[in-house]
Amino acid sequence: MIIKKYTLGPVQANCYLLVCSNTKKAALIDPGDRSTEIAELISKEKYELSVIINTHGHFDHIGGNKFFSGGKVPVAAHRLEYDRIKRGGDAAMFGLDCDISPDPSIDASQTDTISFGSVNLKVLHTPGHTQGHISLYHNESASLFCGDVLFFRSIGRTDLPGGSQKQLLESIRSKLYTLPGATVVYSGHGPETSIEDEIKHNPWTAQ
Repeated sequence: MIIKKYTLGPVQANCYLLVCSNTKKAALIDPGDRSTEIAELISKEKYELSVIINTHGHFDHIGGNKFFSGGKVPVAAHRLEYDRIKRGGDAAMFGLDCDISPDPSIDASQTDTISFGSVNLKVLHTPGHTQGHISLYHNESASLFCGDVLFFRSIGRTDLPGGSQKQLLESIRSKLYTLPGATVVYSGHGPETSIEDEIKHNPWTAQ
């Protein structure tokens, strides 16, 4: 699987383009804004964008849904995030605008796996930052895409509507820290890290 990282939008959120090496089918995780760079790469390499996946519904993770979907590519999200996605990711709370996303058509609360080509992403429900937050794990490459749950030496904020620090820490400890230590953590903001390093060094999750 090919993994390409882009940092988009006014609050510099990470977006990930994943491509099945066998079929050139692709998934886009958390497109926070429009990006001609990503669109041009997809066209140039003849990738087939099969699904857009939102780890959660905040504006900095859904702002590019409309641009990349074009009304054709399905959007996947947990059902508990649907209302937030439909109202623009709460961008107005921060005085910002957000393109209104197409309605999600793949309910991540009803499936264990989201697939494209021969790539299978395991869906993990990881609430705490928001109630419908999901993380995505790819076993073959030991890669975790965890949105705003776990960061390098930090954790997601829990002071926004639907947030709970107790719930977030439980999600991290029971869902993420049980993954193999060598798992590479691709977060919604900031640099990559690993499960092993966060278990050892993250001050927020130390017990």
